[in-house]
Amino acid sequence: MPVIFTSEQREELRSLIKENALKRFEEKGVRKTTVAELAESVGIAKGTFYNFYKSKGELTADILADFDKASEETLRKQLQKNGRIHIDKLFEIYRDAFRPETAFSFHFSMDDIEWMQETEETKHYFSPEYGIKTAKLLLDNVDGIRKDIDYEYVVNFAKLINLTIENRNSFCVAAFDKNINAIMQLMLDYLKA
Repeated sequence: MPVIFTSEQREELRSLIKENALKRFEEKGVRKTTVAELAESVGIAKGTFYNFYKSKGELTADILADFDKASEETLRKQLQKNGRIHIDKLFEIYRDAFRPETAFSFHFSMDDIEWMQETEETKHYFSPEYGIKTAKLLLDNVDGIRKDIDYEYVVNFAKLINLTIENRNSFCVAAFDKNINAIMQLMLDYLKA
């Protein structure tokens, strides 16, 4: 007989699955982590996992969505104060967004990113269209920016930052933050009116 979960239990289990999955992905990688391992990590059967997520790809997409929501929430709080935000303040927030708690790049390897780019449920997060849509959404509420923004150019800065973070083990640790700040400064210099 299948286990029946209350809606509260379902939400708690979904959260626990995501939390444990992120830990497993960091240790082993997304590609090498099996659904059976994910199910076992929260004490459910593999078949029961599919009552929560149709696939590992759907779970991964849900985790990526959580990172997006966290960043959007930070920006939304700032916008509620004034309705708009100055470019300098945006970059303070943006810089803060690239830390382990809020940037997915710190949690996934290059192999994971390749897997996500190939996986139906997650590949849209890496498309130029998604990046441009996100940049436009972000910059629509910003004062002090140029009028003739090349959104593809801006998106590539964000992608450079993510690539740098994903490959951080190849960099000189002592200068890593300076490098991230330099890329962000180039983006800021471009965007300022």
